[in-house]
Amino acid sequence: MNGGPRVKLCAPIGPRLEGEHCWDLPRNSQSACTADLRCSGEGGFCARACTLNEPNTCPEGFFCADVNPGPSCLPTCETRGCPDGQHCISSEGGTSTCAKIYGPNCLETPCPEGRKCQVSPDARFPGKVWAECVERCSDKSPNPTCAEGKVCDRYHCLQACDPNGPNPCAEGYHCDRRKETLPWSCQPDSWPDR
Repeated sequence: MNGGPRVKLCAPIGPRLEGEHCWDLPRNSQSACTADLRCSGEGGFCARACTLNEPNTCPEGFFCADVNPGPSCLPTCETRGCPDGQHCISSEGGTSTCAKIYGPNCLETPCPEGRKCQVSPDARFPGKVWAECVERCSDKSPNPTCAEGKVCDRYHCLQACDPNGPNPCAEGYHCDRRKETLPWSCQPDSWPDR
């Protein structure tokens, strides 16, 4: 509601450090920032307050952004690079963080035609993101069904698996199902409890 009253909420204090992903309204402390930081910007990053147009109010590797709930120091790895095994992952609003990518690195190698690259961080797993070349599916036309060896879950074709058989899941994934009526598939290690 624009122009309406602002409401402050109590939020848990957690372990997330400056520049790590957070959830604005976390359900538990695992996705919350330390007491001296706030969750700011698109995608949620633990950040300290800063003063716009004053370059020294943020530490190296951060920039002062005009975001909600107020100007905040958001992370950037564009100029400093990342350690071996990690990639600089860009987010909305000019932020970027170093993370290990699980799944196809569709940021550097484009997805096949007709598929969209989706990168999902999880505040509980700093330094990790899960990437997917989203292949849409549905039981109903006109959406296609999945190829052999894949199953439809959440309107995405995912690698099928059998919890009692050999594990076909890639690193960062495990064989699971979201509920008993859905098929077994390779789910990100960030699931369940999203």
